[in-house]
Amino acid sequence: MADEIAGVETSPSEGAKLLPTGVPNLDRLLGGGLPTSAFVLIMGRPGSGKTSLANQIAFHAARAGRRVLILTALSESTTKLIDHLRSFDFFDQRLIGGPIQFLSLQALLPQGLEPTGREILVIARDMRADIVVLDGFRGMRGIESEPLHAREFLYDVGTTLSAMGAMFLVTTETEPNDTRFYPETTTADVILGLHYNVVDVMQHRAIEVVKARGRAPLPGLHTLVLSSAGATIYPQFEIRVVRGLLDGRSGLEQARDRTQVGGTALAERAPTDGADRSSYTIPAAAQRAPFDLPELDRLTGGGLTRVSCTLVAGSSGTGKTLLALSFAAAGLRAGEPTLFFGLRENLDQILVKADAFALGADLRRGLEPGGGLTVLRLPPIQLNPDIVADRVLRELDRTGARRLIVDSVFELERAIHLSSHPNRLYDYLSALVEELHARGVTTLFTRETEKALAATLDFSGEPLSVLAENVILLQQVVYRQSLYRVLSVLKMRQSPHDNSLREFRITAPEGIEVLQAMESTPGVLEGIARQVGGSIVAPRDDRATRASDSGGESQPSSGADEQGGLL
Repeated sequence: MADEIAGVETSPSEGAKLLPTGVPNLDRLLGGGLPTSAFVLIMGRPGSGKTSLANQIAFHAARAGRRVLILTALSESTTKLIDHLRSFDFFDQRLIGGPIQFLSLQALLPQGLEPTGREILVIARDMRADIVVLDGFRGMRGIESEPLHAREFLYDVGTTLSAMGAMFLVTTETEPNDTRFYPETTTADVILGLHYNVVDVMQHRAIEVVKARGRAPLPGLHTLVLSSAGATIYPQFEIRVVRGLLDGRSGLEQARDRTQVGGTALAERAPTDGADRSSYTIPAAAQRAPFDLPELDRLTGGGLTRVSCTLVAGSSGTGKTLLALSFAAAGLRAGEPTLFFGLRENLDQILVKADAFALGADLRRGLEPGGGLTVLRLPPIQLNPDIVADRVLRELDRTGARRLIVDSVFELERAIHLSSHPNRLYDYLSALVEELHARGVTTLFTRETEKALAATLDFSGEPLSVLAENVILLQQVVYRQSLYRVLSVLKMRQSPHDNSLREFRITAPEGIEVLQAMESTPGVLEGIARQVGGSIVAPRDDRATRASDSGGESQPSSGADEQGGLL
């Protein structure tokens, strides 16, 4: 039966036979795969990865039992092409001469496009090819003086191969939005546009599905990475979240059937007992995620609200990471799987810090098999936001973590500004918060403020501070020749809280101790308030921001959303 051919899937919506590409996440972009008898056009600048992508698809199909004919035009000889492909993991010498046949068109092209097309069809018919790959069509267009002949060549060959049940996959060197190539593109069923540019010293590759007849592809640009494994695609994070919402599927439901992306695991330490913690649930009675710091937990009404995002902001040296580690240790003591995603210190540095403040024992037990702690680290060097989101969500899905610490989100924001358009930041963080909520995760982000202390600290322009349900501010203040640390809970959207100023101390080995008002050094809090002479402005709710921008009136916030107290 035709439907039983190896490597073919059927679209449940249309009954169309689809060929899996074997390229991580490409099938997801395409809405399931490539139709088996489609004319597929891959367009892109030199160096964008067209040849590598086409041959990766071809070798995957050959492994599944398909017969593949690969034709080289004027771009490079078959010998050079094979030598080039040997560097990729998908290359398999045993397939060449069997399921995969290479043929140069160099000797045929002087006859013209029409005779060349007839020869291609004869060869494809003789070997009963399932896929015909034509690499480098741009060079063939110049053989004929009339551009119409190039269009006719693609139409005639593509139509005949489709009638034979074969796919015609063509690569050509041109910008995906080059209007001069539009006449040829009208004959294609699927068009993949590859983008390649250099910004400052960074290379950026991306892919878009320009056209896919009868399919519902993911729109927009998506990250494409070339490595020894071949091409790997990371769907644009915001688009995949929006598509899931439109399809009525939660983030966790999407995770269950998400295509796993290849690559080296980045978890420096992870449980190895094979236990499935994805079914872990928080007891119904435990509606808070405490820090196990009595006064801070009192200020927050018993701890952070579950399935919320908290921003811990402060200048360098105020204790943000130490507070985050305290939150992680409290989760481990409560038996909650925890993921610490670090963009600054590595695991050894984290443990040195934890050991100095009596948190080391809890974290080291957590790192043991079945201990519940996973440390995921990416150095803040040329980060790609789509790859970061993919890695974090896959670790959450793998470990079933219920607490997540991101230290520091500033590096992620910086990556978005450097590798994407700055206007993307709000949508990206909104999508991240949406996915974390869908997974039932309680998240703590740390972030640096530009100033240690200011008369007015206004966070209303910071996207994450608007999106996060909770905001905690840490400050370091010089008063009367002494250094003091002060803390304030600026915002808790879903809970009443105490937003008064509190002094806190960091001592070894106790760690962080948040003082009651009566325990502070006499006159310190009052003196700091006089010294600053201003107020801390809590983040405005997003809807209030929009109302203000449009000239409308926003509703007064409830007690849980009140502005922070005076310093």
